[in-house]
Amino acid sequence: MEVVVHLLAGIFVASCIFAATFFAAAQAFRQTGGLRWAHGLAAGLTVAAMATLSGGLWTLSQILGLGLIPAAAAALILDRGWNRLLPLTHVGFGAALAAGLPFGG
Repeated sequence: MEVVVHLLAGIFVASCIFAATFFAAAQAFRQTGGLRWAHGLAAGLTVAAMATLSGGLWTLSQILGLGLIPAAAAALILDRGWNRLLPLTHVGFGAALAAGLPFGG
């Protein structure tokens, strides 16, 4: 039962990260100015970090996580309303990457 709970938790977290990435990519096209750049960086760094995780490049994923935190924090600060929840997901993902959790390496 514990394995199923861990698997479902992983699926939930991954779906949140993917939803936040899709939202950030859409906002990069819809918004202007600093908010556009912040969302674009958050989406780009997230996709790059996922690619490094797939390739087993743990150190590079930690570096990208360190870059993702301020980019997503900028989107968090510049955005308004419920939209702030999605950049917060990127901040959490960046922190997990920077800490090396829960990924291998």
